Amino acid sequence: MPDEKTRITCRFCGAANSVPVEAALRDLSKPRCGRCKEGLFRVNGEPLTDVTDDHLAHPWDREALAKLKAIPYADELLSSVLGSTLDKMTRFSLLAGAVEVGERQAPSLLRIYLEAAGRLDVDPPPLYIVQTPLVNAFTSGASRPVVAVTTGLLDGMDDRELLAVLGHELTHVKLGHVLYRTLAQLLAQGGMGILSKFLGIARLLAMPLRIALARWYQMAELSADRGELVATGSLEVCVRTHMLLAGGSRRLASELDVGAFIEQADRAEAMRDSELFVYVMDMLGNTARTHPLPAWRVHHVLAWARSPAFLELMGGTWRPALERSAS
Repeated sequence: MPDEKTRITCRFCGAANSVPVEAALRDLSKPRCGRCKEGLFRVNGEPLTDVTDDHLAHPWDREALAKLKAIPYADELLSSVLGSTLDKMTRFSLLAGAVEVGERQAPSLLRIYLEAAGRLDVDPPPLYIVQTPLVNAFTSGASRPVVAVTTGLLDGMDDRELLAVLGHELTHVKLGHVLYRTLAQLLAQGGMGILSKFLGIARLLAMPLRIALARWYQMAELSADRGELVATGSLEVCVRTHMLLAGGSRRLASELDVGAFIEQADRAEAMRDSELFVYVMDMLGNTARTHPLPAWRVHHVLAWARSPAFLELMGGTWRPALERSAS
């Protein structure tokens, strides 16, 4: 099957270039303008000052968040009642029990973090290192978010994979996900019993809010996955990061294959779509998960990577869909 092509306008000389999509995605640093010979895509850490919520937000994230905010008084009450309390709880916990990253503490990690923030055009909140062998990163808080990574994550990933993870977390910050994500995490960990005793918000967390929150939490991950793709500018790094989170190890890193994992994700998606029993069991399982399954996430990030929207963003020529349709 021939490689599908897309048109990319050179941001330097304005020449139109026909670019094979799959070949470009293998290494975005290689395609060059046929006229001026400059690179067509913004990679290698180049800051992106034009990236917006419209670029990153997955349609299902927008839809689920709109339904969540449509619940009467949910947004106002959560912000006013939980906001300052969550911020204080989170910051004290990390200040007292973790390592705050800065110029004097883990400066190499700070440089990766600032690169991710520059790629996503977001003001980076404080970053902390938490001691645990679990491979994880999280964003927490409310109006004053914080980002944390675990020592298990730092020991299991290289710099580019860490860039992907940090880009993922910073996308949650950029898109305003943090308050609702923190509430969802508290619900999952049973922490709302403590808060409700002190704040009297048990009735606020009615079943409609819980259901809407659980649905949105998973959809928000699809948007954050787009952010990690933008941060790295590399589909290979993005998929490899998901592969490591799914079941990889640094010991076997040289034996893991991104192409094979993509094929595995395609098989999983095909099985889910073709077998009713598998589909139903997956839907039932979603109610107990905080994150979508890795294969499903890879399927969605691949679809976006192959879209004109992603390649035009990387090329610096992206326009909103409404503007395109009017031209």
